[in-house]
Amino acid sequence: MAVVDLEKLTLVGLNVEKDRILERLMAVGVVHLNDLDLASSEVLAQWSHLITKEDTENAVAELDTEIEQTKQALDRLAKYVGDKKAMFVPKRTVTVDEFAGMAHEQSQCRQIVYDILRLKREQQELQNEKNKILNLRATLEPWQALPVPLDFAGTKYTRVMLGMLPLSANLSRIQEDLETQVPASHLAVIASDKYQHYSMLVCHRQCQADAEAVLRKHGFAPASFGELSGTVAANIQRANEEAAALERAFQEKEALIAAYAADKTRLELYYDYLVGQREKLLALTNLAAGESVFLIDGWVPKAVSAELKRILIQDFTCIVETRDPADDEEFPVLLENSSLGASVEGITAMYGLPNCREFDPNVVMAPFFIGFFGLMLGDGGYGLIMALGALFAMKKLPLDENQKKYAKLVLYCGISTMFWGLMFGSWFGLAYFAERPLWLNPVKDTDALLTWSLLFGVVHMFVGIAMRGVNHIRRGKYIDVLWDVVAWYVLFTGFILILLPWVPALNLADPSAYTDVGKKMLLIGAVVLILTQGRASKGIIGKLLSGVGSLYDLIGFLSDVLSYSRLLALGLATSVIGSIVNEIAALGGLNSIIKILVFCVIFIIGHSINFGINALGSFVHSIRLQYIEFFGKFYQGGGKPFQPLKYKTKYVNLKD
Repeated sequence: MAVVDLEKLTLVGLNVEKDRILERLMAVGVVHLNDLDLASSEVLAQWSHLITKEDTENAVAELDTEIEQTKQALDRLAKYVGDKKAMFVPKRTVTVDEFAGMAHEQSQCRQIVYDILRLKREQQELQNEKNKILNLRATLEPWQALPVPLDFAGTKYTRVMLGMLPLSANLSRIQEDLETQVPASHLAVIASDKYQHYSMLVCHRQCQADAEAVLRKHGFAPASFGELSGTVAANIQRANEEAAALERAFQEKEALIAAYAADKTRLELYYDYLVGQREKLLALTNLAAGESVFLIDGWVPKAVSAELKRILIQDFTCIVETRDPADDEEFPVLLENSSLGASVEGITAMYGLPNCREFDPNVVMAPFFIGFFGLMLGDGGYGLIMALGALFAMKKLPLDENQKKYAKLVLYCGISTMFWGLMFGSWFGLAYFAERPLWLNPVKDTDALLTWSLLFGVVHMFVGIAMRGVNHIRRGKYIDVLWDVVAWYVLFTGFILILLPWVPALNLADPSAYTDVGKKMLLIGAVVLILTQGRASKGIIGKLLSGVGSLYDLIGFLSDVLSYSRLLALGLATSVIGSIVNEIAALGGLNSIIKILVFCVIFIIGHSINFGINALGSFVHSIRLQYIEFFGKFYQGGGKPFQPLKYKTKYVNLKD
């Protein structure tokens, strides 16, 4: 339940076996590769004229293109095999030999991908052409009542013009203007829709300009049908026939694509194989190579280093050495925790992984995070929903390791919320349970809950200070535990004893006894801190000034303690809002089926909103208490994650 011990791994192998060795390391998946920088390494710099690093940029770019094309082909096949667009899709298991065998099928799979994408492009071209024809048909449909062919422009003495008038145009006024100004003309409205009037103007050729001028004043826009000829009905019929022919061609392409559905699992394996090859190419850039040999520098968990060394030496011509990290050497961080500690690893990772030489806080933080979440949400009914949802996900859904951790966190938070729901008598805000709490009712006993919230905060921060001591002990700084842990305990405890008489709902028989002891402890702690907290500064004056300045943390301690009042505030909010939802739902009574249904709708919607908002608030504020009040007491952070070279598969799991 800590940061896993790692060993430095150095491997020298033959270039002819480089690919095979990397593939074996990827299959094992326990080696974190370091990037060998020729410029910064003193050892490699001496031999820089003999050592090179492989440039794989172009090869990686080609693989990226091929991976993207394969993904597009798989997406195109998805509907033929009933794929569900879901987060939780089980992976099938294949052997490492099957996976490696894709190297011999690469050309075939590449051709399948090419054919699928070619058919897809041809379908798109057909669809584009069909859309053009359908748009043309839509343009022609309002003109179906047109009595003349589309290409008919008039006779020897007449001129025919087609166009559109806005729906707002006054047709009577237009007709009057034409009769007055252009007597030798006639305007016929062929059809109208909610946008415009489709019109035909017939006029004497000599009056064409005058007629157009009249119509333009009313928003007339000429219609153009390009090179179309014949009647509207004939053109619509021809468009329908062409669209039907294009649809048949489209469906023929669809059938050809559907025939490749049987190759989908093969393409999935091919996709993962390509991603693996890409990872291998990227790994090559971390190696240093000479004319005949190459060098790998990395980290491996100490528990498996001996077995890995045996496998590599047995199967390849190489030299493998492992050693413990030097005292001043940084190494990547790999965490190993129990189920409880592992559930909050993601929360710690959002803040930053622990330093490779400090204590992993997850196992200590987990009870506080989960407990505070449950206290702030505080409704047992909501906790029951969370727990049941998490159990369903863990039992029925194929979750990966990270998803399982989050599911367990939801389960633990649900159990914690049910516990506090029992303590507070809070179950969906129902008054029956609120009158029968096992401990106290947050609404009626607000002062008591505030006192307990502050006490929980003191315990939380004191544990954080203890963690600072653990880190000192891990670094061999035993005497610093007295100055950086015990002295602060004395100071803060004395400060707390002085403030006890003002704590809500705490009735002390003789407060002066506590305050007298508190003053003495506060004085002793302050003197020790003034003399020791500036020990890293130069000069006596600098040491004393730093020591005096450290006492300002007493104000910070008070501020931190008060921030735990949010435990009360959020717990109270959930309870009060839940009871208000119930009151609103029951306003109309429950003496009819309709009223009962209305009650159920308001009850479900109201509690869903209350649950969602307060669960989010509890999550955020519980994280905040860990990051600021807890981690602020000891956490150094800054660790780099252990990222082993391995196959990152999307569709398959590998087994030996």
